[in-house]
Amino acid sequence: MVTITIDDVRNTLARRSTSGAAVLIPLLSTDAGLEVLLEQRALDLDIQPGEVCLPGGHVESGESPQQAAVRETCEELLIPAKSVHIIGDLGQQPGPGGMPLWVFVGRLDHYCGTFSTDEVDHTFTLSVPWLLEHEPKVFDVPLTATYPHDLPWDRIPHGRAYPWRTPRYSVPFYLDTNPLVWGVTARILHLFSRTLREGLNL
Repeated sequence: MVTITIDDVRNTLARRSTSGAAVLIPLLSTDAGLEVLLEQRALDLDIQPGEVCLPGGHVESGESPQQAAVRETCEELLIPAKSVHIIGDLGQQPGPGGMPLWVFVGRLDHYCGTFSTDEVDHTFTLSVPWLLEHEPKVFDVPLTATYPHDLPWDRIPHGRAYPWRTPRYSVPFYLDTNPLVWGVTARILHLFSRTLREGLNL
């Protein structure tokens, strides 16, 4: 039998705690006011082509989620790290497929509209006041499951008639945006706007 120590558990959990992905909510101070910079993913990507997202990506070995968020932002927007100033975070949120997703908020200095065409089709902005004034429309999507034929049905109460609970997944959409902001990105922006409203007593 394998011997497991408390240190083994602690070290394993520490490594696990920084796996996943990290994104940045990039804020721009413009003549029109405070805006969030968003990306539309390149149309030829294998994963989620053409979808709206925040800059970010997987946390690599040896880096913190915050370092990952800054690195990915710099790679996708073709800007130096000195242009990214982290001003806070929204903690760990459920990402695509349930993976851990760390959300940071930061200011971009001297951004001139650059981006990597390998990953980004174009960028656009949403006004922070607009986000504060608009709620996303949320659709509850029932998730259906397919069960393996070799489940030990004879050992489960009621067998194949067992009353499985059907999970539901809430998907938010900002329907007035073009391109459409929805899914995890909309959920993060809604969390951001809700946090601001609560903190500012709006």
